[in-house]
Amino acid sequence: MVRPTRDTGVLTDAERVLPTRPRGWSTVVLPPGRAMQPEQWTAHHTVVVRTLLVLLAAVPVYALFRGHDLASAALYTAPPALLALAAWAPSLSRDTRAAAAALGLMTTAAVGVHLSDGATEAHFLFFALLPLAALYAARAPFLLAVVFVAAHHLLLGTLLPHTVFAHGSDVLPMALLHAAFVLVESWACLVAWQHFDDRREHVEALVAERTAALSAQRDEMARLAAVVQTTDDAVVTATPDGRVTTWNPGAERLYGWSADEVLGRHASLLSAGQELPADLTTLPSGTVERRQRRRDGSEFDALVTLSVIRGDDGTPTGVAAITRDITGRKRGEVEARATARQLEQQAGELARMALHDPLTGLANRALMQDRLEHALADRRARRHAVLLLDLDDFKTVNDTAGHEAGDAVLVAVARRLESSVRPADTVARLGGDEFVVLMEDVEGRRDVVTVAERLISALRRPVQWGGERFTVGGSVGMTFTDATDGRGMDDLLRDADLAMYVAKAGGKDRVRVFERGMREEVAAQDELVRDLRAAVGTGELRVLYQPQVDLRSGAVTGVEALARWESASRGLVEPAGFIAVAEATGVIDEIDDWVIGQACAQLRAWDDAGLPPLRVAVNVSPRRLATGDLAVSIAAAARDAGVDPGRLEIEVPEAVAAGPDAAAGIREVRALGVHVAIDDFGTGASSLSRLQDLPLDRLKIDPSAVALLAAGAAAGSVADAVIALGNSLGLQVVAEGVEQPAQLAALRSLGCDAAQGHLFGSPVPAATVERLVRAGHPLPGAAQASSSRSRRRAPSASPASPITTR
Repeated sequence: MVRPTRDTGVLTDAERVLPTRPRGWSTVVLPPGRAMQPEQWTAHHTVVVRTLLVLLAAVPVYALFRGHDLASAALYTAPPALLALAAWAPSLSRDTRAAAAALGLMTTAAVGVHLSDGATEAHFLFFALLPLAALYAARAPFLLAVVFVAAHHLLLGTLLPHTVFAHGSDVLPMALLHAAFVLVESWACLVAWQHFDDRREHVEALVAERTAALSAQRDEMARLAAVVQTTDDAVVTATPDGRVTTWNPGAERLYGWSADEVLGRHASLLSAGQELPADLTTLPSGTVERRQRRRDGSEFDALVTLSVIRGDDGTPTGVAAITRDITGRKRGEVEARATARQLEQQAGELARMALHDPLTGLANRALMQDRLEHALADRRARRHAVLLLDLDDFKTVNDTAGHEAGDAVLVAVARRLESSVRPADTVARLGGDEFVVLMEDVEGRRDVVTVAERLISALRRPVQWGGERFTVGGSVGMTFTDATDGRGMDDLLRDADLAMYVAKAGGKDRVRVFERGMREEVAAQDELVRDLRAAVGTGELRVLYQPQVDLRSGAVTGVEALARWESASRGLVEPAGFIAVAEATGVIDEIDDWVIGQACAQLRAWDDAGLPPLRVAVNVSPRRLATGDLAVSIAAAARDAGVDPGRLEIEVPEAVAAGPDAAAGIREVRALGVHVAIDDFGTGASSLSRLQDLPLDRLKIDPSAVALLAAGAAAGSVADAVIALGNSLGLQVVAEGVEQPAQLAALRSLGCDAAQGHLFGSPVPAATVERLVRAGHPLPGAAQASSSRSRRRAPSASPASPITTR
């Protein structure tokens, strides 16, 4: 069968001489094989004949072994011997000799079966010899073998069954069975030979294909050689030890050496300042930049492509190098990179300056406006939130520690804000201590409020700068976008700023959401602030005094001063109506200084009137303890009035006293001799260890704890715990808000030192206090027996009375 080789369509020599045979059902059942070349057929036939001769020699030996005489042994040997002679005869055709050899093999097997009296084992000779018949790769030999086996079993098995079948089996089935086995075995042998022959054909086709490929490679090498000779690049080859073996015209032009001058010399003469290894094949293949040297000694930058040349067995036999001068390109690249870096730096700096705050690195107003406009234009998003945050008390940082400290605080605040929002949110600094956060596509109002509270919580942590610690709070105003209101960035920022202003007015450190009614509220708040600032200088503020009573003696030991605002246009304004506004706007500092001055002047007036020495307490703003100027104000007021600062007492809220920033201010005023009381004790979260470290004098029980007291049911109350704590710390305890006799009785039973409240008298002018002290009469219920739980502690050397601005 003739087949073309792969891809080339060229027939092998065997295929040119062998005709193509059609394939049909007979070919599938019994493959015809291929006509072998004479040399191959002779080799196969020799194997068959030699095997036949060996068997022929074994036949007489086996006959004698089975008990036959020489004549019988010769008789049994004669048929296969004649067939062996025919197979060996050169004058006969190949087919005849092959048929004779196949019949000789089968005849020898039949004689062996006959001599063994039909032994089953002897029948295996047929199957052992059939593959030899298949060596001819033709139908005729093994068909003769099959016919012979069938005739042998049918004829001889019928006539002399005991010589064929040892067990008396039926002749026909056994003959057919043997014939089938013979046919199958012969067919398998022929198929195997055919596949072997097809494999040989495939190998021949591969050889032809490889030959064609080698021819193409020769052509390609010729073309490459032409390229090498004409290229401007230097193409050089060298042995592994570095001796130059080829040198193209491009190398001559590049380096300046002719081929006769450089061939056989070491390649190191081309390298400038870079030593080559002893074995050049160890150099890594690929393209590298190297400095090279010309014949005149000048050096240049080159791009060298190295590759290892290998022999057929893969062993390195040399190296090849293609060299190109890149001096001009390198110079251009350096200039281009320098220019690109400069432009990139300038562009980056311009972009940063245009869109980011130079101090904190946050987005600036321009970038915030761009992102907000983009968010508003995206109709797919649901709602957006704008949060405006203004730091509380930031001015104090700049005033006390300088702008460098203020910048450090702003940078720290920026980082905290960024870490407290979602990654997609935008944090911007609008200027000063004002920041804005844009939250796009928010779920609901509660989620945004939670983020705002997280921002405020982050600001409460102190900022460390050098040896200083600064604590700044923040107020947040927020507004939400509405697809129907048409507000732009300026409108949203204005509304958020309005909400933030309201948050500050409400006490700072708070979050407020913009509402449309806030505009009127802020206008009213502004008017209130203006009136309040004017009230400090126009005499609309006045001080009332509420007596304090010693619960053992019943005597008035002091007064608490309460600031009142008698406005010409608003009437009497209670502290709850203006103190928070004063705190938020800073007016509280002026009010504190004014009240301290009034308290000192009143002490001087009472002294001049001949009253017994009294002590006045002043409830100051928490921010005064942090600013560090409270002691200066108290000292100046006492000096102007000519009174001892020790006659004053300041009241500090429990929550403020527990903070780290209040300790320094408390110690400063205490150094003047001013007494210190913790106000509203029992409502905050103070640390006992911190209270022990502070120079305190008294604890004041909050009115809410006093209101829960009843006669006979005081044990285990908050007031009981505060009194016990005061005893353990060596502090006096004063109860505020005493309004019922039962509360007074309970406080006495607990051993409270002093009390104040409407049961003893409402806040009154200074003249009323003077009359009360001069009368010397105890107040209602004050002259009762001492408590059964009275403490074994010496009373204070001088009673005190508090002045409060709240």
